[in-house]
Amino acid sequence: MKAFTTENIRNLAVIGHGDAGKTQLVSSLLHVAGATTRWGRVAEGTTVTDYDEDSIERKVSLNNNFANLEYKDTKINLIDTPGYAAFVSHARPALRVADCALVVVDGVNGIEVQTEKTWSYANEFLLPRFMVINKLDKERADFGHALDSANQSFARSIVPFTLPIGQEANFKGVVDVVHQKAYEFDADGKAKEIPIPEDGRAVIDATRERLIEIVAESNDELLEKYFENGTLEEEDIYPNLAKAIASSKLCPVYAVSADTLVGLSILLDHIVEFAPNPAAHESEYGFANAERDGERITRKYSNDEPFSAYIFRTIADPFAGRINVMKVVSGKISSDATVYNSSRDSQERLGALHVLQGKNLDKVNEAQTGDIIAVVKLKDTQTGDTLCDKAKSIVYPPVEYAEAAISFAIEPKSRADEDKISSALHKILEED
Repeated sequence: MKAFTTENIRNLAVIGHGDAGKTQLVSSLLHVAGATTRWGRVAEGTTVTDYDEDSIERKVSLNNNFANLEYKDTKINLIDTPGYAAFVSHARPALRVADCALVVVDGVNGIEVQTEKTWSYANEFLLPRFMVINKLDKERADFGHALDSANQSFARSIVPFTLPIGQEANFKGVVDVVHQKAYEFDADGKAKEIPIPEDGRAVIDATRERLIEIVAESNDELLEKYFENGTLEEEDIYPNLAKAIASSKLCPVYAVSADTLVGLSILLDHIVEFAPNPAAHESEYGFANAERDGERITRKYSNDEPFSAYIFRTIADPFAGRINVMKVVSGKISSDATVYNSSRDSQERLGALHVLQGKNLDKVNEAQTGDIIAVVKLKDTQTGDTLCDKAKSIVYPPVEYAEAAISFAIEPKSRADEDKISSALHKILEED
């Protein structure tokens, strides 16, 4: 895979309640974008991001896993996070490095407990959000109910960018409210433009008017234009929608089914068009030393800044060894570079750089600001560490977790189990 510029990268953490369909959504987006040759299904244990035996057997994500796709000259990095209560805290480091959260809501159940929890995590990191209302092909699915539950739960302007055409088994298409077009989808997820249904025109017009109001409210000059003319010109709407999303003044909502692929290509179009790229963030702050005392120092998301990266995930792979996953915060990095671990005061030689596609490592020669890459077999580096240019050292603060509320003791049943328990505990410690 080629190196992508910062402006052509989108990093999304896929969050939500367990069983909302996050892993299937990621797999289906990969399929629609042509990033995989086979459409992975959770029910069959063939998805890209749930690849270990426990996840496949239980049909539950246990930790953050990674996928990426190229769509319209843009690289979209997807971090598939767990949604069950025992594992949901893994979403925190994913949100720490993402530039946007993709909140997946079950179209039958609406907002649930872990939806609210992961939303609060995103609040901590001041993260923009997209919302996807999934499973709209299922019995008792109700887009309006799910949208109402979101508006009641979250104090934010949550407005549909697409509206469903049909309900339950008859959910076959969507209306793109922003561009005022309607589409139906075939079995491969390909969109075909159709006339906008007349029976839903009042809802479509009211939704679009709400979008225009939010854009106008985001800027004093636009608000003045809105009061003068009663609306805004198209050239004022589109770029300022992206700005409103990036400043967390607007959360777009999408009607989709990850099981039937309806609505997914429009979602990808809008991720490219409206989701913030890494440079939309304010500067990241850090400290001059590992003790993290003294004045804060900052780094902009720019290739012109000195290299720095934050390690947010470690994978103990039985074949590749220890894999460290990092986000390049500033500067750019090439294969075989020697960098400084400012958290541990040690030098590290990176070797080859990789992008992760589930369990597969694909080599890249270079990574630019904002990209998410993996390196293998570093000698000292662990989750929460900072890698940087030693001449311009910086230490980024690690993610903080809630204090453990319960502890367990594990005792082997026999001496033969001692080695198995020891290696398993070592893996857990290494990955955490």
